[in-house]
Amino acid sequence: MGRIGGVLAKFSVDTKLFRELGELLVGRDSTAMVELVKNAYDADARRVRVHGERLNHLDGSIIVEDDGTGMTVEAFEKGFLTIAGRTKTEGDNRSPLFLRRYTGEKGVGRLAAHKLASDLHVTSRRWDGSPFDPDEGLKSNEGVDAHIDWDSIEALETLDDIDGTDAVEVKQTGGARKAGTRLSLQRPRRLWTARDFDAFFRDVATLVPAEALIEPLTKNVVPSQLLFARPVIRDTSSRDPGFRIEYSGDFKERATDVPAVSEAAYFVVEIDCDPHRGSVKIAVEPTKSAMRNPKFAKAEGWRGELAIPKSEDAVQFTARIFEKEGDPWTRAFTGVRVYLEGFRIPPYGDPNDDWLDLDTEYRSRGRGEQTRLRRFSNWQPPEGDEGEGLVIKGNQHYFGAVFLTREGSAKLQMLVNREGFLPGPRWNFVSDVVRWAIGVQVRQRRIASADIVQHRKIDAKHRRAVAVRADEGVAPVAFHARELHQQAVSIVREMKSLTAAGNPRAAAERLDALEQVVAEADQISSGDVSEAVMFRVLASVGLEQAAFVHEILGLGLTAETVAEGLERIAASMPNGPEKKQLRALAADAKELRDRLRRNGIYLSEMTGVEGRKRRSRLKLRDRFDPVSAFYRASAERRDISIVNDIPASLISPPIFPAEAAALFSNLVSNAVKFAGSPGTVRATGRATEDEIIVRVENSGARVDLKSGERWFEPFRSTTTEVDPNLGQGMGLGLTVSRSLMDEYGGAIQFVPPSDGFATAVELRGPRR
Repeated sequence: MGRIGGVLAKFSVDTKLFRELGELLVGRDSTAMVELVKNAYDADARRVRVHGERLNHLDGSIIVEDDGTGMTVEAFEKGFLTIAGRTKTEGDNRSPLFLRRYTGEKGVGRLAAHKLASDLHVTSRRWDGSPFDPDEGLKSNEGVDAHIDWDSIEALETLDDIDGTDAVEVKQTGGARKAGTRLSLQRPRRLWTARDFDAFFRDVATLVPAEALIEPLTKNVVPSQLLFARPVIRDTSSRDPGFRIEYSGDFKERATDVPAVSEAAYFVVEIDCDPHRGSVKIAVEPTKSAMRNPKFAKAEGWRGELAIPKSEDAVQFTARIFEKEGDPWTRAFTGVRVYLEGFRIPPYGDPNDDWLDLDTEYRSRGRGEQTRLRRFSNWQPPEGDEGEGLVIKGNQHYFGAVFLTREGSAKLQMLVNREGFLPGPRWNFVSDVVRWAIGVQVRQRRIASADIVQHRKIDAKHRRAVAVRADEGVAPVAFHARELHQQAVSIVREMKSLTAAGNPRAAAERLDALEQVVAEADQISSGDVSEAVMFRVLASVGLEQAAFVHEILGLGLTAETVAEGLERIAASMPNGPEKKQLRALAADAKELRDRLRRNGIYLSEMTGVEGRKRRSRLKLRDRFDPVSAFYRASAERRDISIVNDIPASLISPPIFPAEAAALFSNLVSNAVKFAGSPGTVRATGRATEDEIIVRVENSGARVDLKSGERWFEPFRSTTTEVDPNLGQGMGLGLTVSRSLMDEYGGAIQFVPPSDGFATAVELRGPRR
C-alpha cells in the first residue's frame, strides 16, 4: 500500500486474473490434469485416481482423489488460495514424508482446476504426523472442506469483493480419518468431444514413463544389464513406495493398438550423463529379436565413456531408447520423450515434434549426420563406413525417454506454459548428447548389414517413397517403380548419346548403373508388390468376413425359429411316424442353430470390436477351446482328435482376445489339414522365468526344419483341398501369426516335434 495525495491506496486485482493466468500457464486440458496429479505426488500420495463422469454433458464432473498428506484450513488458504504461493519454494523444497523433490513451484494448481470446470469442491484431511503404515495409510484428525464457485468470482470486479459472498467457502473439519485429498470439479467448461478424449488419452498414455523404459531389461531383450538396472527418474528417498495413477469412468485407459514392449525392439540405447563425474557413458546393444533376423545376425554392441568438454554447459540425466525395425511403434509411444521428476514435459515426443531432428535427417537421408557426430571434438564414433547419409530412421521407429531431475537439471529453465525448456546451451547439450548416442546406434545397425552400400541405396528409396510420397496420395510402391522406370529411360538415353559420340567405354560404365536399377525393380516386384497385394487382400477379406459373421448369426436365429415352429407343429399332431419325423427335423434344426451360433461367436471374437478393445492377461487354455470347437467337425470327418493339454494356470501376457484367437486358429487349421487320417493335433504349454511357450503339434505330414522359414512367407500354401471350415488357404496364416508375435516381442517357428508327432510349431512370448 502507499499514499496518493494523502489518501491511503492499495493494489487491486481484477477477477479476470484467473482466466488470463490460466490461459498463459496451463495450455491444454491434459496439462491442467497433469498439474493436479503432480500436486498429489508432491503431497506424498502413493495413489491418485482420476475419474471422469458424463463429460459430454453439462452436469459432468472430474474427480481427482489421492491418499497423500492432505491439508488443514491454514495450509489450504496459504497454499491453494494464494496465487503463486511459496509453500513449495520455502525450506528444503521436499515433501515431508518421502522427501520427494517438489514438481510444482508456481502455485498454479488452482488455475488448472479453474481451466477444467466452473465449480470446485475440496475435501482434504491432513496427516497427523504419526508413523506411516503401508497397509493402513496415513492417519488424520483434522482437515478442511472448501467450495469455490469460479463463475461467481468472475462476476465480481476485484478479488477484494469476494469477502462476504458465498463464492469461496472454507470450514474446518475434525475426527479420526484417513489422510488424503479429494477434488471434485463440477460443471465442465466445455463438453468433451470424441476428439477431446482422443487427445487426452494420447497425452496421459505417456504422462509417466512406460514400464519398459524404467524396469530392468529381461534376458528376453538383452543377455545382460547395460549401464543401469533402472534409470534415475526421480529425486526421492529410498523409502518412497512409489506413485501410481489410476483412471476410471470416462477416463478409463484405452488399450493401445500395439503394446510398447521392449522385446519388440531391435536395438537398445542407454545414456548415463554425469557432469560431476565429468563423463557420459553410452551403451548400444542389439536385442535378441534383432539377432533372430538374418540381416542383423552379426550385429554387435558398443560401449563408451566420453569426457564432457569443460566448455560445455552440461546437464545430468539418464536415458533409455528402443529402436524398432520394420513396422513402427504405435502412435501413442512413438518418439523420444522427456521426463522431469518422472512426469512428462511436452511437446518432446509429440507426433509433430522433432526435437532430435530424426525426421528432418530421415527426409534428407542423413545429410548433416557427420556434423552431429563431430559435435564434441573428442568423441569418436565407432569405426565403419564413414560416408554421409547414414540409414536414419524417423521418430516413429524410436520409443524412449530422457529422465531429468530437479537437482540435476537445475539450470534448465522451463517455458512459462510448462511445455518445453528455453532454448540455450544447456538444452542443446542434452539434445546433442542424445542424438549422438542414437547416431552410434544407427552406425552399429548399418555396420551389421551384410551389404551396406546396396542396402543403403535400396532402403533409402523405399523409405523416401513412403515418407515423402504417401502424403501426395501416390502409392509408395507405384512411385518407386515409376522412379526406377524414369532412371532406366534416362540411362538408356545417355548410353545412346555416348555411343553416338564414339565413347563406348563410358556407355559400358552406364550399363552397370542400368543393371543396378533393374535389380532394384526386380526386388520391388518380388517384395513390395506382394506386400501391397497382401494388404489389399487382407482388407477385403476383413470386410467380407464382418458381413459373413452378420449373416451367420442371422441364419442361427432363422434355424432357431424353424426348430420352434417344427416343435409346435409336432406337438399338435397325434402320435405317429410323421410326428416322429418332425421332431427329428426339429432336433436337426437345433443342432444347426447351435453350430451356427458357436461359429458366429468364434468369428465375432476374431473380427468384432470387443476382441480388439482391451488387452488383458488371458487363460490360454480357455482361449484354445472355442478355436478347437470351430474346427472339430472337420477334424472328426477326418478321424482326427484335437487335444488341449495347455495348463489351466498358463496366463498370456497382455494381448487382445482377437489376436489370441487368430494365432490359435492359424495353427490349428494348418495342423488339422496335415494331421493325416486317423491323426492327432495337440496343444501344450509351459512357462519359464521369462517366457510363455505354447506348442501345437500334429501327426501326419512332416515339415523339414531346414526349409521351415519359407512357410512364413506370404502366399506360401500347399493346400488344394477345399473344406467347409478349413478353407483352401491363402498362405497368409503363418505370415500374419509371425507379424503378431513380432509386435509383442515374441517368436514363432517350426521346432522338433515330440515323440509320436510329425510337425510342431512353437510360440514364444514375453511373460510380463
